Amino acid sequence: MKFQRKKNSWNYFNTICLLIFFPLLTSCEDLFLRFKYETYECTKNYFKLKSVFIKNYEVGDLVDVEIDDGGYKLKIKENNENLMLIEREDPFMSIRIEKKTSKLNVNFKNHIQNIKCSKHVFKM
Repeated sequence: MKFQRKKNSWNYFNTICLLIFFPLLTSCEDLFLRFKYETYECTKNYFKLKSVFIKNYEVGDLVDVEIDDGGYKLKIKENNENLMLIEREDPFMSIRIEKKTSKLNVNFKNHIQNIKCSKHVFKM
């Protein structure tokens, strides 16, 4: 005697596969992310800092910083989910970015200021 099986029936195997793989796929926020840019645009401040443009996130990568008189490249010294520290030697500039609050602690030629900026993220 042969058992016959319906062709389009939903079975237990499909249900188990769905229950296992669906949470794995939804938990990966950037599973199919090709690139991500982060921009911090700042209001009027002492340094005339306009924006910080981040396109690479690894320690040692360069970040573009736009100040009134021109642009600078700063190196990422530290990066985690809460903050990013970027620095440059000549002229000395250090920016500590608090990612959750979009606050920048800027040390430029030994003058220090906290700046509240707006954060824009572009993902594709």
